[in-house]
Amino acid sequence: MKTNKNEFIAKLKKGIEELDISYSQEQLEQLWEYYLFFISENKKYNLSTITEPEAVITKHFLDSLVILKELDFAQHKRWLDIGTGAGFPGMVLKLFLPGDSFYLLDSASKKVNFLNQLIYKLDLTGIEATHARAEDLAQLEDLRASFDYVCSRAVAALNVLLEYVVPFLKVGSLAYLYKGPEYKNEIEAAQTALATLGAEIKEIKELKVPGLEAERYLIIVEKKSQTDKKYPRRAGIPKKRPL
Repeated sequence: MKTNKNEFIAKLKKGIEELDISYSQEQLEQLWEYYLFFISENKKYNLSTITEPEAVITKHFLDSLVILKELDFAQHKRWLDIGTGAGFPGMVLKLFLPGDSFYLLDSASKKVNFLNQLIYKLDLTGIEATHARAEDLAQLEDLRASFDYVCSRAVAALNVLLEYVVPFLKVGSLAYLYKGPEYKNEIEAAQTALATLGAEIKEIKELKVPGLEAERYLIIVEKKSQTDKKYPRRAGIPKKRPL
């Protein structure tokens, strides 16, 4: 069934206004283009099982944008999105933070291929998508401890995710990690990882995503000291033997 552009944009606009985020008509148009390309390429790339227009608006677009209210806009930031998939949240955030630079990382080459086509299609600059494992990239000198913000959504349990995320952060910088209602157990299990990697949980926020019934939380992690060079361990080990 063909999706009606006006209806789609009206629903999107309503949700963004409920989030109390400022937006332009151009951003709404970009998200419409994003949606159309995502739907057309989804069969080829198997990007997501969530494809209904309203579900894409709520579970992909608004769910990505909900963290904008938590950010400091004082200056342009350098972002990394680990396990970006079809660009959620990194690509969506980029559209609303055009002056920030974004590095989208995924271990599935077909998803990265989709994102690079989308970047070209939307004529975006200051953003690149890379096919690699976080464990490998975090050992590269120009990427390690070089990001102001790292974000990640639906990638791994917190004790595993921290080993991917923290080595990329500058000391004093923040990670924004999207979690569901199980976050308390995950935090308990992640205490060793936090201490080992030189990070601490700064804040936990309950997020209200318009139209989303599922509970959503944001774990904000601050890097307090340099991470030992031996972390992250080689690809596959953090998941197999969490800290």
